[in-house]
Amino acid sequence: MCRLIALALLLITSSSLAEEASQKLTPVSIKLHWQHQFQFAGIYAAKEQGYYQDAGLAVTILTGQKAPFNDVEAGNVEFGISGAGLVVERLKGRPFVALAAIFQSSPYTWLVRADSSITQPTDFVGKTVTRQSYADDLSAMLLRFGIDPSQLNIVDPSPEDIDNLIDGKVDALTAYISNEPFQMLSRGVDYRTLSPHEYNINFYSDIIFTSERYLKRQPGDVEAFHSATLRGWQYALEHPYEMVDLILKNYNTQNKTRAHLEFEAEKLSELSLYPTVSLGHMTIERWQKIAEHYQHLGLVNDDQALNGFIYDTTPGVSIWFKWLVVSLGILALLTMIGYFIKRHHAKILSNQIAIQTAALEAELKKGKALEQRAKRESDRLQTLLNHTLEGVITIDETGIIQNFNVASVRLFGYQPEEIIGQNITQLMPAQHRKNHEHGMSRFLISEQSTIIGQPVELEALHKSGQIIPIELTLSAFQWEGHYFFTGIVRDISLQKAEHLALIAAKEEAEKANQAKSEFLSAMSHELRTPLNAILGFAQLLQSDNDAPLTETQQDSLKLIIHSGEHLLKLINDVLELAKIETGSVDVSIEPVNVSVAINHCLPMLKNLAARYRVIIHTDDIPEQLVLADLTKLKQVLINLVSNAIKYNRPDGKVIISGEVIDSTKRLRITIQDTGMGIPRDKQAYLFTAFDRLGQENSDIEGTGVGLIVTKRLIKAMDGHIGFESTENQGTRFWVELPITDNNNQNDEVHQQAESIKAENPFNSSASTLILHIEDNPANIKLMEAFFDRLPQYTLHICKTAEAGLDWLESNMPAVILMDINLPGISGLQATEQIMANPKLRHIPVIAVTAAAMPYDLQQAEGLFTAYLTKPVNFILLTELLNKYSKPEVY
Repeated sequence: MCRLIALALLLITSSSLAEEASQKLTPVSIKLHWQHQFQFAGIYAAKEQGYYQDAGLAVTILTGQKAPFNDVEAGNVEFGISGAGLVVERLKGRPFVALAAIFQSSPYTWLVRADSSITQPTDFVGKTVTRQSYADDLSAMLLRFGIDPSQLNIVDPSPEDIDNLIDGKVDALTAYISNEPFQMLSRGVDYRTLSPHEYNINFYSDIIFTSERYLKRQPGDVEAFHSATLRGWQYALEHPYEMVDLILKNYNTQNKTRAHLEFEAEKLSELSLYPTVSLGHMTIERWQKIAEHYQHLGLVNDDQALNGFIYDTTPGVSIWFKWLVVSLGILALLTMIGYFIKRHHAKILSNQIAIQTAALEAELKKGKALEQRAKRESDRLQTLLNHTLEGVITIDETGIIQNFNVASVRLFGYQPEEIIGQNITQLMPAQHRKNHEHGMSRFLISEQSTIIGQPVELEALHKSGQIIPIELTLSAFQWEGHYFFTGIVRDISLQKAEHLALIAAKEEAEKANQAKSEFLSAMSHELRTPLNAILGFAQLLQSDNDAPLTETQQDSLKLIIHSGEHLLKLINDVLELAKIETGSVDVSIEPVNVSVAINHCLPMLKNLAARYRVIIHTDDIPEQLVLADLTKLKQVLINLVSNAIKYNRPDGKVIISGEVIDSTKRLRITIQDTGMGIPRDKQAYLFTAFDRLGQENSDIEGTGVGLIVTKRLIKAMDGHIGFESTENQGTRFWVELPITDNNNQNDEVHQQAESIKAENPFNSSASTLILHIEDNPANIKLMEAFFDRLPQYTLHICKTAEAGLDWLESNMPAVILMDINLPGISGLQATEQIMANPKLRHIPVIAVTAAAMPYDLQQAEGLFTAYLTKPVNFILLTELLNKYSKPEVY
């Protein structure tokens, strides 16, 4: 009976004390290690939601600029927030106790531009970086890869850090994951981060701590503060937008925008790992690992144990003992007076027992509710995984499958109950399993991998035995001292099939292009061979001073030559377009004097203008050098001025002018005519191949490819082309090319070349033996007629390469003229044999051939001394004979 009375009085006393405590709150303070922002949202939530008040605490929140070690140790504040450097202070003997780690990974990161060459820690060597003294995990990350600070150009941080990074003045910044990256986004500049946890440097962050002295003196207040704070953080992470509103209203001393605070909420919530990891979670093993990193950095000198560093919520034996002593004293007192108050308190005792019983039942219900909530969270996470489009598979460090979502079921054919608990190698072809096992062992030993975090293409094994091509992205994380791996798996069978189809289509296109090239080559050869005879004999007749033609015959001959040259231009235009379309057109960019280039073209253009009764005017052309290919530029000018002449009116004008465009640093060449103009509905087709804009049946000669060739040549020279046209008034074309101030040293060479062409081709002195290997009878007669006018040369003809090689065994010509398409051994093969013979290799071999396609020229590149295409230009042939038939050439 006495014992019951004593228990009743104890309950009455504890109830009275609880009621008194609810009326009087214990004042405590916590000092932050920075200014107000979402980083401390859980503390704001605990205060604003009344969790601290429920715990019997009146909490004051103080801000700071660094970790409040001195304030907590001196007792100025009861609680503080610090980074992982707290463990350094503990190892130095300062009596701090870590209560909870809010962030499981450090928010400090290296920040670089998205186009930076820094993609891994070893790339930092020789780079300019900013360095914050408190971001020790960034130093540990570099140290792990053997990078000493002396290998970096370290500069002090400044308010202009973001500008310096964008402008390239620094290569990398020490950044807080929710601040500087947001500033980059705000500037519209893409960025990348290199965080320590990506390289298994896992520092805790935002650790709530107190002193050993305060914990021993007020264990109840510490436990109350600990529980209320974690409760506040749970609320903050589950209601991030509500917390942003609260910060904007009451705690936004840094004047951050809503967008910035929402960005902070997203990035910092990811670091908490909640709800996968319980809030405040810490392990002594991980703290010991962090201490080892600090030891490597030279910040602590020993690796002493961290006993008592992590807060233990389980009451100690000494506290229970004290409670027992106090209880026994109270029990003794109550036993003495129990008899006198037995009846008075009987009813009260029954009520209190009922209240305590109800409280116990409420606690049990609360425990069940928490258990159900944990199950709901687990189910929610699994539902999220099951609704992802990619397969998600998690394994432990032994390779045993822990999780297998619905997308993985579709991909591999196994149900979760069939595969969970099995080794991951069951999803791999047999030939790949050893590589997987070796790679897993190597990672667990070195904690380094070449595939983690990188998408890789692999082969997987379906339940049916079918091989599946997949793309795997693997990540690793540690939980309670053990590694786990999560793989994101994507079926790439369709992409593989499309890739193979593209390869097949590319091969077909290349075959078709080769067939087209071969056809054009054959047609070019077949057309040039007879055209060579037509134009060659016509030129010989025209220049025959011994038997001159009558005026009527000369007129007829001019018509033959004109028609032949027109046919040759058609062939050349088609071949030029074919070369451009296959990308084989080459340009030799050099400083070119535009005025000189125009003057080179004018004599031929004035002859054409006289035929069409058109006058060419050249306004002042700036003596300005442009970057161009002289030959291609002359081809462009000839095409544009020829069109302006041909599509003009009788007695019309063509005006060629030029001006420097200072804003673009280009020279604009303008060709304006007074012709018929281009109808508006035809202008869109102006640069279309073989489209003559309705002039197909007119007397104006053309192929319809000149302008498209012109446009593509201008583009190859980094230029622009444009036009304006008004029907019945005229057309104005302009070409713009980049200007340069460099002297053009090639003008003199080009002028000398032009003057050489003007010389009489039939000048020479000494008699020299020439070998010509040619199988076409007409071309043989043409070459014999040509050499009949050059008594200084003796021509010997061989109709096959075999015959020519036999003849060379006993003869030594000064020059060999070689056709390429020969019966039996080709001209290419014959020339190779000549070059391989020490007695003959000094003889110049000039190709005289109708093979004029790009790949024909590629095959012959570097083999011949010179390469002439038919119809033969006798002026050029004479120059080459004069140049290479002289003995001193050898």
